[in-house]
Amino acid sequence: MVPLKKIATYLERLLQVHQFSDYCPNGIQVQGRKKINRMMTGVSACTELFQTAIDQKADLVLVHHGLFWDKDARPIQGQLRQRLRLLMKHNLTLMAFHLPLDAHPKLGNNIGLLRLLGAEKPIPFGHYHSQTISFMGHFAKPISIERCRKMVEKKLNPASLQLFPYGPNKIRRVAVCSGGAPELIREAKEQGADLYLTGEANEPLYYFAREQKIHCIAAGHHATETLGVRALGNHLAEKFDLKHDFYNTFNPL
Repeated sequence: MVPLKKIATYLERLLQVHQFSDYCPNGIQVQGRKKINRMMTGVSACTELFQTAIDQKADLVLVHHGLFWDKDARPIQGQLRQRLRLLMKHNLTLMAFHLPLDAHPKLGNNIGLLRLLGAEKPIPFGHYHSQTISFMGHFAKPISIERCRKMVEKKLNPASLQLFPYGPNKIRRVAVCSGGAPELIREAKEQGADLYLTGEANEPLYYFAREQKIHCIAAGHHATETLGVRALGNHLAEKFDLKHDFYNTFNPL
């Protein structure tokens, strides 16, 4: 059994939480058990994940998307009340790490996406509130957009994938940003990327990709953010000799 405080302190340092301006609390969001033996990770805090953790007798649930966001209303009612009640009834601890997990150079979602594609020599990319949250990489040998699409489908297994094939015949540079970051396609183009891989597309992205001649793959907000939390869970399991299960809820978006 490992003290929760020890895990929390380690994660704050590992992910350099203090360096990020985020719109949600990073770290412990709901404190339950103070001694941890089994943890469950998942992309988003939801009832299905909590119930699975209870069934598996987990002590800690660690997610990328937590329960609390700056834009949300403050009253504890409805869905939030139901979720909190489930956590508290079963004494489950909930931890969440958002931008610090996206940006981590070894365990993060975005470096994971570059590795998935086989891109090398990562450099900082993706500015958000005067901070860099992602990476751009190079292919040792230029590849086609079709090959990129097949790799993403095989390794991420997204419920849906949108392809905007408007870039050059061969891709040399790729920029990535997991989740909902369609606006960063502009920065990707400015930085010389041939392909931008993200989670969500929006209406302006289509015109930008077509008119500015850059490929884009939108592989789903959920699917592109499974890599970081799974890697972080595996890391903690090895570091502290914890039992770890990753539970991938179905989300088509």
